[in-house]
Amino acid sequence: MARFVYRLQKVYEMRERKKKEQEQRVQEAQAAVRAAEARLQANLQEQAGVIEQMRLSPPMMLEMGDRFLQRLREKYVELRQEKEVALQKLKEEEDLLKIRHKELEALEKHKERCIEEWKEEEKAIEMKMLDEIGSQRYFRNQQEEREEARLAGEEE
Repeated sequence: MARFVYRLQKVYEMRERKKKEQEQRVQEAQAAVRAAEARLQANLQEQAGVIEQMRLSPPMMLEMGDRFLQRLREKYVELRQEKEVALQKLKEEEDLLKIRHKELEALEKHKERCIEEWKEEEKAIEMKMLDEIGSQRYFRNQQEEREEARLAGEEE
């Protein structure tokens, strides 16, 4: 019995590879979002630290503290924008992953259908072969019976 050969195996492997690469890009985008969130939290903690230091510092240092706090708040706005960009990139990568998954799933279904068709063809070939063997046996048995009948008729 021959083994099944999927004629689109190269395409299947290519789509599988693309899906894995896309999964990797999604993981990288998720890591970028986590890093942006960590930078935001660090900025907030730094702002809280500056505010605490300003409470304890002499009045002459308050103006410098205010300027530094203003820069931290501006940096916070930039970091939020970076996070939004990272979230948008993550969404795009996840959408691409869904597309890659659907493409691969469609090919998997096609492959399963091809395997089923191949099994049916193999079964039909096997049945044809068994029918042929049965026909040959029947023909041989008929010939042997005629030969025996002829020999029995000659003996009488």
